[in-house]
Amino acid sequence: MPHITNPLPSDAAPDIRITRLNTDKTQKDPGSAAVYHFYFELTSHPPSEWSSLFNREWEILHLPRVARIDGGFLVVHGEIREVAPTLLPALKQAAAKTNAAYREHVANEALALERRENVWRDERKDIDALAASLKYD
Repeated sequence: MPHITNPLPSDAAPDIRITRLNTDKTQKDPGSAAVYHFYFELTSHPPSEWSSLFNREWEILHLPRVARIDGGFLVVHGEIREVAPTLLPALKQAAAKTNAAYREHVANEALALERRENVWRDERKDIDALAASLKYD
């Protein structure tokens, strides 16, 4: 029986958190007097599904600022005066909700994999039983 491996077991879905503002990468938006691209470092490079879930959570917050994942960074556009009172708390909230949604996603994927493996095992039992029942002179 081939072993189907789950690429990301549910216990391998650690929370992704913001660790610091990367001051070297943070820069002013070209052509703007006040808007910056703030690069917040993340604890790890998020999987694509985590990034998709984060985008959904950010949209739900209805903030007028763009936020996106860029490798191991969470990038948000805004003014310096917005970071501490508004942007960082919103980013942390969206990340926390994303972590919860991602854990649920990983758990659901693990259950789906287990179901597929059980179906495969049941099919093999039926085929093995058939093979054992056949008579060949």
